Amino acid sequence: MNDTARRFYAERDARTLQYGADTTALARPIAVLVATDATSRPAQVAALALVNMLARVHRRIHLVVPTDDLRARALVDARTLADAMVATVTSINPVLALTTARTPTSIPADAITIGIGTELPQQLDFYLGWHGGRGEIATAPCPASSTTEEEHILGAATAACLAATMAFRAAHGNAVRPTRLNPLERTADEDAGTTSRTGPVDVGNVLVVGAGAVSQALFYWLREIGVVGQWDVVDGDLAELHNTNRCLGMTADDAGWPNALPHGELRHKAIITAELTGAQPHPHWYDTWPNLADSPRYDIVLPLANERDVRAQIAALGQPVLLHASTSPNWTAELHRHIPDRDDCPACRIPTAQTSSFLCGTGPANPTNPGSPDAALPFLSATAGLLLAASLLEIHKESQLITGRQNHWRLHLELGHRLWQSAIHLNNGCPHTLPPAARQILHASAPGRWGSIDPAV
Repeated sequence: MNDTARRFYAERDARTLQYGADTTALARPIAVLVATDATSRPAQVAALALVNMLARVHRRIHLVVPTDDLRARALVDARTLADAMVATVTSINPVLALTTARTPTSIPADAITIGIGTELPQQLDFYLGWHGGRGEIATAPCPASSTTEEEHILGAATAACLAATMAFRAAHGNAVRPTRLNPLERTADEDAGTTSRTGPVDVGNVLVVGAGAVSQALFYWLREIGVVGQWDVVDGDLAELHNTNRCLGMTADDAGWPNALPHGELRHKAIITAELTGAQPHPHWYDTWPNLADSPRYDIVLPLANERDVRAQIAALGQPVLLHASTSPNWTAELHRHIPDRDDCPACRIPTAQTSSFLCGTGPANPTNPGSPDAALPFLSATAGLLLAASLLEIHKESQLITGRQNHWRLHLELGHRLWQSAIHLNNGCPHTLPPAARQILHASAPGRWGSIDPAV
């Protein structure tokens, strides 16, 4: 490793190492093999998302990819899937030790081998599969389903998250655990069905507060699923190189890495995030946003930031429902629902004392050091963003997401015996939520698409 690579990894991987990663494990090669029969859009979505996540933590990657025309929406300009995968990983990690091949004949020794498709060697470590909204990793090749391609985008995205999780765990000596997961049903393993939804996400006009890792993951998936409506992204923070270990839409260029950008300029996270779907960026802190007083009443507000008392401020807006997602230092990706009077608010559920930065995690990565900054791994943030995207596909007044008592779902990505855990958090005199009479006035003066969800209406 040369001095440039040492400097890059010292700056980028601080949060990854804080999360418990081992540098020897990060240097173990990861080989991704895409079969010649894996040319569908879902297969390309899975392949591109997988290498996106891998390049953010692993330092040696080997790609075996056919030269089919690109059908998924890549993070970079490219004509073929092979070009897109190579350009994606090198834009994320300019010092990556990357090798490529057309056929699986020269896989590096000691590589963790991952397969997408069926026309592959039979002894790879694990394979990705999907059916509808269900994604899986298995120890044998998974045949593709013959139904409509778009129905499988959610499952393919899920499979990529599981595969990135398993690659990281396998690099650290953990055994492969065959796993099935459906983020829409919030089910796993033998309970995981194939229920799916197709885009676009259509929930009205949306305000997203925070453009960190979970927010970028949400927009990354929305770009593949499809999205309509006016979306505004507010965040005053600038990209830094350590953010690239977990932000799916961010490159080393965005963080001003000197070898990637001639003048080393940092870009605003709001701009990076909004560019993924063509949303409107607002590079300001929410509490000092010049447009705040004059902004319209949004149909949906997504509180995806922690700092500057943002959660309490948003809880006081009188929205009929708030949805958000987070990660935790315990290897969980979490989905949260907040309906006034029924549920607690975001500030009550995740108090500011648990957080230390304008990032999308619920606590310091090293619990023994309360002052340590939030950290996450790319597959945790990616999965949290996917849970939120799935909830936006599901939301309507009669859905279980809205009518059910559960309002907090944890997905345990240490991949133990039990993957899902749900909880109920009641509104026990929340000091931030507006009283029913005040919310009734708000809904009457500026009716929103989801106003009928509010118990006060």
